[in-house]
Parts: sequence; C-alpha cells; structure tokens
Amino acid sequence: MKSIAIVSCDKWKDRIVEDKLLRDSLISKGYDAKIISWEDKTIDYSKYSAVILKSVWGYQNNYSEFKNWLLKLKRNNVLLLNSPDIVLNNIRKDKQFEILDNNDIPHVETKFIYSPRSIGDIDRVSVIKPIISGSGENTYLVRSNEDIDSINFDFAYREDNGIMLEPFIEEVRNGELSCIYIDGVNTHNMIRYPGVFTERKRPVMAGPIPMEAYELARKVSSLKEYEGYLYMRVDMVIKDKKPMIMEVELAEPDLLFKYMSDEELKSEGIDKLSNGLVRRIK
Repeated sequence: MKSIAIVSCDKWKDRIVEDKLLRDSLISKGYDAKIISWEDKTIDYSKYSAVILKSVWGYQNNYSEFKNWLLKLKRNNVLLLNSPDIVLNNIRKDKQFEILDNNDIPHVETKFIYSPRSIGDIDRVSVIKPIISGSGENTYLVRSNEDIDSINFDFAYREDNGIMLEPFIEEVRNGELSCIYIDGVNTHNMIRYPGVFTERKRPVMAGPIPMEAYELARKVSSLKEYEGYLYMRVDMVIKDKKPMIMEVELAEPDLLFKYMSDEELKSEGIDKLSNGLVRRIK
C-alpha cells in the first residue's frame, strides 16, 4: 500500500477539516494517508510516495528552517505538491509579483522595501505587511508618517524578510474573490472577508463571477511558471469593474471547502484533489 503524507504543523496537526477530508478521500481510494507535522524531525519521508503541503500556517515565523526543509525534500527527490520551486517562489511575494509582472498580470500596486528607512512619506491610506507573511500577521493600515513611527519593524529584518507597501483598496471591504483551481480546473469560487481590514465574516460561495475575473484567474492558472501545480487559490479584488490580483496562493492555501454550502460540489472538489494527487504518483 502506498503512503501519502498530508503536511500540517505542530499547532494545527489533526485539527483542520480540509486535511481530514483529503485524508479520508485518499484512504477510500486504498492509500495509507497520514497527517503529519513538518516540524517533526523524526519523520522518514522516504517511505512516502507523495507529500502534500496543507496547514503549515505559521511557517513565516521560522522561515529559514521551513525553507531548508523544502530544499531537503527536493534534494532527496521526495514528490512534494506543490513542488518546492513553485512554493519557494510563491512564498516570497516579491518573487511572486515578479512572475505576474513578467506575464502582464494586473495586480495591486506594490512597492517592495528592504529597509524601513526606505519607506518615504505616506501620502495616502496604505497597507504595510511583510514580504514573507501569513494570516494577516504584522499587517498594518497607515495614514501618515506618525502611524509608521509606531510600528515595530523587527519582522522586516528577520530571516531575509522585507516590507510590502500597497495602497488600501476600499473595495476589499466588500470581500475578496477567491478562485480555486485544482489540477487545472476551476472547481469553485468564494468570497472571503479578510479580518484585518473588514468585518470578520464567514466565507461564502460566490455566485456567477464577472467574465473579466474568470479570464484573469484562468490566465494565472495557465502560467508556465506554475506548470504542474496541483492546487492554487487566486485572490483578487474588483475595482472600477476591473479585477486585479491581491495574491496567488500556491504554498498552503485554505481551499475553503468547509465553507461550501453545496455538499455535492464540495465532495467533487475533494475527490478531484485526491485524484490529482494519486495521478502524480502512479
């Protein structure tokens, strides 16, 4: 029996619905699927036919170790999905946006700063967050230089990190559109309400989305730099009827299955995820 590791972390191991749904789907197909923590140094990855990144949230606080873990899997030819190269270029938002720019993908205007002394004057409501980030940690809304003076920028100096400076997009208060792609197919679309700058609400399934948004997400999903991906979440905001990318999640995105009201669609999505994984190890 082939074994598959669903990778979480010490904090979230065996606590995430999506991980459990994937595990159960793989077991039903005859695979030995286990949820493990990437922080567990006793694990022998050679016994797994495939490893899939899931709820590794919080890695940004231990990025060097996480990066070395990814590179070790790569050196040992462990089948990791998504691949280490895709993940490493996705985690660093400066690398991620470079890929978008090289392919003429519209995204929120972003300035990458590698020293807080280079921020300059703030002349509009802006968002400051780390280049390597997660879960809204160290994300700030600033309106003036006085706001900047109150921020502890230790995160910008830690583990090769830096700062992203973006204009605040008012439309994000209406929610971000998240288009989920699995094995090249747009399985579902959700509206998310990031809790940093919006009233915290439960994500909901999106109705019919604008054709411009659908085409933008499809273009992102087809980029040659992402060739071979198993799963992807394309987050965007629509401003003046024009969609723009907020970020592309290829490392450890919540695929939002647990929020889906359509049980049949949820089951089909999980099945497609497990089938895509199985297909890659046959």
